[in-house]
Amino acid sequence: MLRDRFSAPLDERAAALSSSVEEDRALLGADLWGSVVHAEMLGATGIVPARRAQRIVTGLRRIAHDAAAGRFRLDPALEDVHMNVEAELTRRIGSDGERLHTARSRNDQVATDLAIALREELLGLERAANEAARALLAAAAGPSGHSVVDGWTHTQPAQRLYWGQILGSHALRFVRDAERFRRVRERIDSSPLGSGAIAGTSLPIDRARTARALGFRRPTASSLDAVSDRDASGDALYAACVALVHASALAEEFVLGSMPGVDRVRLGDRFVTTSSLMPHKRNPDLAELVRAESAPAIGRLVTHLTLLKGLPIGYQRDLQVGKPVVLDGLARTRLALEVLAAMAEQTEFLSPPVTDAATGSVELADALVGVGVPFRTAHRRVGVWLAARARRGSRIDAVTQSELRQSFPELPEEFRFPTGDNEPERRTSAGGSSWREVARLLSEVRRREKAGRAAAQREAVRLERLRTAAGIPERLFGER
Repeated sequence: MLRDRFSAPLDERAAALSSSVEEDRALLGADLWGSVVHAEMLGATGIVPARRAQRIVTGLRRIAHDAAAGRFRLDPALEDVHMNVEAELTRRIGSDGERLHTARSRNDQVATDLAIALREELLGLERAANEAARALLAAAAGPSGHSVVDGWTHTQPAQRLYWGQILGSHALRFVRDAERFRRVRERIDSSPLGSGAIAGTSLPIDRARTARALGFRRPTASSLDAVSDRDASGDALYAACVALVHASALAEEFVLGSMPGVDRVRLGDRFVTTSSLMPHKRNPDLAELVRAESAPAIGRLVTHLTLLKGLPIGYQRDLQVGKPVVLDGLARTRLALEVLAAMAEQTEFLSPPVTDAATGSVELADALVGVGVPFRTAHRRVGVWLAARARRGSRIDAVTQSELRQSFPELPEEFRFPTGDNEPERRTSAGGSSWREVARLLSEVRRREKAGRAAAQREAVRLERLRTAAGIPERLFGER
């Protein structure tokens, strides 16, 4: 910790509050990569003699390989990841290690590290969201996809649908999530490195060189903005919120659908638990946990924006508190999506008996409209007929032709009330429930999922090549 100008060490409690080592573990790979690139630039520009700069680069690469092998641990006494790397480098190569911090500040270091880490996390989230979509598409394309089940409004039977439309619609949401993550990632295209504390540097650095080496398109336009800008963090947390709200909706489908008496979903044994007291229980615990993740996600977004509210432009230490909010939040989001994708792969989607044989009442009203009855009149007459049916206790009985003729004599002779199984085929409007339209939905989602997966793979390869060129092991950036 830098205390040379002060006459007393930092209070121990204040030091504990000040330390960011725990949350900085996720930034170690990014910090080493940025440090190598910065040192190479210092040597190329002559700010640091080339031979000394090469010693720094070699030392950093050795630290990176030790870290990848688990042989380099961050020391909490050194406050943050930046000081840990610099101290270890100096211990290994001597006074040349003290040259590493030339023309940079911890302010632009942390902004750069966070930009690199966000890019990695978003790439992983793109893939996780697309995997959730792909698992749902596989289920929709299987035998379950063609089975028919009640569609719900107000958690009540509304109109009958193919499972393929329900699953495909959830998949469409996750594809949109993946696309949203990608858009946020692609906007992280400017490198803060070289911005210094707030005002840049008087030394002749080459910011364009370091930006390219780290995979950014350009250096940031303002050093003042660069060290304090956390827009990408907010965007990422918002995207995570939306994805987890979508995940919560699918998880709720699993929880409600697996209830005895509903029996439209059977979760795989790997994703259920039993009670510590009641051996007969088959609890959808994992679906409940995924459902719950949207709540802290919303809280993290509010926390992050509240941290930023009212801060003067330039680096303020408040920003440190936002790092774990962002990084932990994105990691939790990815884990929830991965669990949900695996859960969907091992779930059976069932077609229980109809709970109301007259869910095709909209088609009956439409048939009346077709012979000139105003829709509101048709709606009212069908409603009266349904109420009479319910009073007779025939709600689940099939609707007969004689019953229809008695109540609706103006219907054309060829009209047949839809059965539970053929009801979806009556709705052929674009995006409707007929299998032709469901097939179009599944094809569109599959096309977008495939394109997103390919884009994420190209980006992963690009970043891996850049890190290989810098001598930074991929293991430091985790599994994607």
